Amino acid sequence: MPHIIIEYPQQQISEEQLPGILKSMHEAVVASGLFESSHIKTRAYPIRFYTNAGGDKPYIHTVARIKSGRNAEQKKQLSEAILAALCAQNLAPSVITVEVIDMDRDSYTKFSA
Repeated sequence: MPHIIIEYPQQQISEEQLPGILKSMHEAVVASGLFESSHIKTRAYPIRFYTNAGGDKPYIHTVARIKSGRNAEQKKQLSEAILAALCAQNLAPSVITVEVIDMDRDSYTKFSA
């Protein structure tokens, strides 16, 4: 925990750039001080078709799914850390957004092998 999910227009980020971006996201979440490094899961999904306010300007949206229980200040800290790390990548989308979503702690289950 948490799950960091980056959605981006497939033409915006090359496959060569992805490992560095994912590493940067992981490091930003670790630096937030809210999660242990070994608990963070980071992934990226290319979006083939999209619109942005009815147009075609590229944007990046990141979702941080975390177990419930963190306060608003901690969530804002996480959101800002992720946004700063993405902005530092010089990807030049028209908009970068970050959303922190609480997952219900009582219903979250996990299997580890």
